[in-house]
Amino acid sequence: MKIKTQLHTDAVKEALLSLSDMELYNTVHNWLDRISQKCWEAELLDEMQFGLGYELESGETLQSYRNWDELMYAEPDCEDVYFISPSPLKLRRYIDNMDSHSFYHNIIYIAGKAYSDGEMGYPANSFCDGYQFMKNLVASLKKSQSCQDRSERSEIFRIMNQNPNNEQFFQLSEHWRAYSGGKVTDFVLLTYS
Repeated sequence: MKIKTQLHTDAVKEALLSLSDMELYNTVHNWLDRISQKCWEAELLDEMQFGLGYELESGETLQSYRNWDELMYAEPDCEDVYFISPSPLKLRRYIDNMDSHSFYHNIIYIAGKAYSDGEMGYPANSFCDGYQFMKNLVASLKKSQSCQDRSERSEIFRIMNQNPNNEQFFQLSEHWRAYSGGKVTDFVLLTYS
């Protein structure tokens, strides 16, 4: 990795880690949501989530699996599958323990895919070094931190979402955890298609 690339990468990592656990968590998951709305291949999005510490959980046995192959080997007929995200603290620890090279190829890659339309500059590719993108990303993260410092608000983060693995699945549910005034509340949102 070039020294200039490493310096920009480290600046993004520092800005991301300067956010509170919840804001860091929400930021990364906002990137994943943006990517999922762009009609990305499900396998690529799954790999990004696995790379962040997500696990699959069988709704039938409640067993956790690190990837689809493990799940399909152990429970080939399982239809009730959930992606379980890591807690905000685990996500922070995971990102904090990344070296510059891993952070660049995982976290900055995810941010680049989330903002691939050029609204923050263009991420690194064969035609662009991505330095302006990383500068803009740092500025955006610092702006998020200053907004966070000015307001004490209730924070909501997703802890689980059901993932249909075949076309016969009709019910989608999302489990949420809300934190407000020192109290944690879990609730479920059910929708039917």
